[in-house]
Amino acid sequence: MNVELTNRRAAVLIPAAGSGQRMGTHVPKPYLLLGGREILARTLDVFETCPAVHDIWVIAAADQQVYCRQGIVERYGFSKVRGVVAGGDERQASVWRGLQHLGSEVDLVVIHDGVRPFVSHTIIEDVLEGAVQHGAAIAAIPLTDTIKRVSQQGCVEATMPRDRLWRIQTPQAFCRQLLQQAFEHAWQQRLSATDEAGLIEAYGHPVYVVQGSEQNVKITTPDDLAMCERFVER
Repeated sequence: MNVELTNRRAAVLIPAAGSGQRMGTHVPKPYLLLGGREILARTLDVFETCPAVHDIWVIAAADQQVYCRQGIVERYGFSKVRGVVAGGDERQASVWRGLQHLGSEVDLVVIHDGVRPFVSHTIIEDVLEGAVQHGAAIAAIPLTDTIKRVSQQGCVEATMPRDRLWRIQTPQAFCRQLLQQAFEHAWQQRLSATDEAGLIEAYGHPVYVVQGSEQNVKITTPDDLAMCERFVER
């Protein structure tokens, strides 16, 4: 671990309020089994064992709080998890609620999707180091597919240059004060974004990119789950 991180306290917020709708199941995605263990439990295990991480807060749907705490956190003994927070109606509100629970000693904040169980310690530490140096850092991978813009009628309008296009992942790491200010700016301006980096961009602060991983999959569909089952079997 980089010496710059040894004097910092990093807290992780893990949004885990996803439904199972796109999976075609009544079981919420974080609690689906992957290789005999819940996806969320696998995700938490990576952060629990990462030396750069000190505190973890899980953000769950309000009606799943008790199960998340008892069936995941207490059952598997995740000692770094400080609590399970009830999420809001959307991701932005959920992460904001999580931010309000952090202790005053926390100066770095990591946000990571609860259904990305194959993140590595290296990626976590890379985004944290990026946040120390730049204020904000995110994991991403370069696009390899050809990207085309398509009209409402279903016809190709243009082929987009891909040399500067990246697929954004989590974890995303930020200096706490910067993230707090970006959220406050968003509320004042009534802005919304699909990830926290979008709020930082809207606030006018640059976001640094570090190399992610093809295996750092967000499990959203049955195909994603099947692919990740193969990862577990390796």
